[in-house]
Amino acid sequence: MNLHNRVTALLPAHQASEFIQPTLDSLSAQTFSDFTVIISVDRCDDDTHAICMKHCARDPRFRVIQQEQRLGYAGNCNFLLDQADAEYVLFAFHDDILAPSYIEKLCAVLDTRPEVVLSYSDLLLTAVDGTRQNCIYTGLDGMTDRAQRGLKMLERPDMWWVPNRGLFRLQEARRIHGIKTHDAGEFSVDWPWLFHMSLLGEFARVPEILCDKFWKPGSLSRSWAFSKKQYYEASAACLRELWNSDLSSDEKLMLAAPLTRWMVKAKARMQPRAPSIMNRLFHRW
Repeated sequence: MNLHNRVTALLPAHQASEFIQPTLDSLSAQTFSDFTVIISVDRCDDDTHAICMKHCARDPRFRVIQQEQRLGYAGNCNFLLDQADAEYVLFAFHDDILAPSYIEKLCAVLDTRPEVVLSYSDLLLTAVDGTRQNCIYTGLDGMTDRAQRGLKMLERPDMWWVPNRGLFRLQEARRIHGIKTHDAGEFSVDWPWLFHMSLLGEFARVPEILCDKFWKPGSLSRSWAFSKKQYYEASAACLRELWNSDLSSDEKLMLAAPLTRWMVKAKARMQPRAPSIMNRLFHRW
């Protein structure tokens, strides 16, 4: 891979005309200079593309691509991952505002700690109703064993999603082959992605609020029902990532056992009247 820049920010945008400008401004204000921004505007009917093009004219580090067909969240992220040409990349989501030192501080961690695959900061979350919350994820702090990191991520601990606003090594991330949808669509597709990432290397937290995250009325995660079926399918996606990982057979079995037990119980609760084949086989074992 011919690296043209140290860092590339990947910005998947959709129906964001009312709030994307502060995100663009925060990227232009970064103290770290050796980076570029690729914006992929998914097909939409507002002025998102025009706003991005106007900003691009002011800052030559920005490049804007307009999609003619709707890709969806996962498809847009994967398109951007394919476009990236840098050592480190981040997803700069269209409703996040980054502190000026965001890239500089996260990049310093990856530069000095080769065992780290992803560095991330704390963030401040503003909900749709205006309430605010400091979001801190410490679940993987100090964990050097990849199987233990995977077990922790499979537990879906509080704030597990915070590292997705981090800076990661592109070559490592490409081993996962993108963010994948599953039988519940795009529900929590960041979870299997981060789970697999945790198997590739350590996560390192920068204990500062360097990202302001805003939930909007049309935010993807606000449209989910958070049903048992959705959690089941997202868990199945994690199981697929596990089998496709580079872990040893023993490590895979150690992680698969608790996840499979939960899935069997969840399936039984969803279909209590007819024991499934999976349930009968599980009890036979």
